[in-house]
Parts: sequence; structure tokens; C-alpha cells
Amino acid sequence: MVIYNPVSGRGRSCKSAGAIAELLVCVPCDVELVQTKPTSPTQWLLPKLQYNPDAIVVVGGDGTLRQIASIAKNTNIPVYHAACGTENLFAKSMAVSGTPEVVVEKIKQRATSTIDTATANDSFMLLMASVGFDAAVVADLAEHRGTSITHFSYIMPMVRQLLRWTVPTVSITVDDREVVSKQKGWVVVANSKAYARGLNPARNADIADGKLDIVFFPLTGRWSLYKWIRLLSRGTHLHHPNVVYIQGVTVVVKTEETAQWQIDGDPAGATKSMKISCVPKSLVVFAS
Repeated sequence: MVIYNPVSGRGRSCKSAGAIAELLVCVPCDVELVQTKPTSPTQWLLPKLQYNPDAIVVVGGDGTLRQIASIAKNTNIPVYHAACGTENLFAKSMAVSGTPEVVVEKIKQRATSTIDTATANDSFMLLMASVGFDAAVVADLAEHRGTSITHFSYIMPMVRQLLRWTVPTVSITVDDREVVSKQKGWVVVANSKAYARGLNPARNADIADGKLDIVFFPLTGRWSLYKWIRLLSRGTHLHHPNVVYIQGVTVVVKTEETAQWQIDGDPAGATKSMKISCVPKSLVVFAS
């Protein structure tokens, strides 16, 4: 089954999905080409998985992959991400190519691994979640975005949030132990080390270790974020004595005021409490 998001890559996903399907037919394989729909994947994808396809190729960005993976989890149907989005974090972290010939060859080889996923309140999480400036920017972008986005799409949301964002006051509990109590800052909860622009706050995260990696960056104000971005770009942020870095299976993050969250780069809405739990070995994927 080849599933593609027609909006991803400003239309490139359509061409790529067609090329992958054509090559698979020549293997030969029976191929169903499926376009994503704006409704919940439980409505249009779940019924199709009852026929137990041998594999699912997802042609789109990380948001499309997250949508499909939320249904494919716990099915043992392997998923291949033929990335065609803006950041393509999952494909980068798994070192898989979106080139049609490579996609087909990997599927023929059946080189798979089983990775962890997570739940974030009632939502599915594959890569990471956060509350802070990045989540505020993602929410702003969602409010003003068009049909597709590029890196340039983030410029105005970042400018607006630099002028209006308020640093949340957070408390963090990991496996029933409080590790941060009512401090202002930015929190990243990661299943994977991958993060936008290669900044990778939780650079030690392993997507198959059965644990989440939690990073807390204390902030005195929105402009103090620059210090952490500078350290993140150098890869030295975890050496700073004020950073809190801890692993656990379940993390609860509470904010004094309602704050925006993002999950895998998608807006997750505003809340005062987020519970994130690792679900070990729950998704089969193709890997390099």
C-alpha cells in the first residue's frame, strides 16, 4: 500500500508515489495507491488495514507519517517513510531514502526494526513533544498557514511570537518523581533525538530503548532563549549546569497557565497538563 499526501512537497509527493507504485508493480507486487483525506485516518485507513497489507509506504512529511503510524501501531505491518515534507525528521533519524528505486529495494529486502511510540494525553506521538517557544510558533503557523509550508513559512510566526510569547512556569514529574518545580522554561519530551534544523535538544534519545528523554531549559524571559539556541547549534547544551536531562517511561508536565504544545511538529492545542507515556516496541518500520 502506497499512501501519499497530495499537499506534501508542494505536489512532489504525487509524482513520487506514482513512481514508487510503478516500480512495485514491476517487482511484481499488487499495489493500492491511497490519497490521504482530511478526516481522521480511523475512518479511511483503518478499514483498509483489515486486509493486512505486506507493507505501507508513506509519501509525505512527518505529519503524514504520524497520521499513518497512529493506525499502523501494534499491527506488525511495516511502515516505510518516503519523506517529502519540510523537515523529514523521522526519515533522517532512520537514515532512509525517499528515492523510488531505493524505497522498492528496501521493501524487497524486508530490513525492518521495531521502535517505540508514545501517547501524549489522548494523542499519538512518534518523535517528540514540547511546550515553549517552538510550540507557540507551531500554533501561530497553523493559524496563518496556507495549503503547504516551507522553512520560510516560519519566519513571520517566529517574529510575532518573539514579541508576544510568555515563558511558561512548569513543573515536571518523571515516573512519579518531581524533577522540576514551578520554574520558568522550555520543556522537550523526546522519543527520538531528531528535531528541527538539527538542533536536537535530546541528542541522546534512542527511539527503541523503551524510554523517553526529558530536557528542561530554564528561561528568565523570551530573549534568554537565544543562549540555548546558540548552545544547541554547537551541540554543547547538555554540558550546561542548569539544564535538566532525565529519562523515564512516563512524564507529566504541568504549567501554571494554559500553554501551547506541539507534537511531532503539529499543534497539539493549549493545556495546563500533559501526560506522555512511552509505548515500547509498538511500531514496525523499515530501516537502513
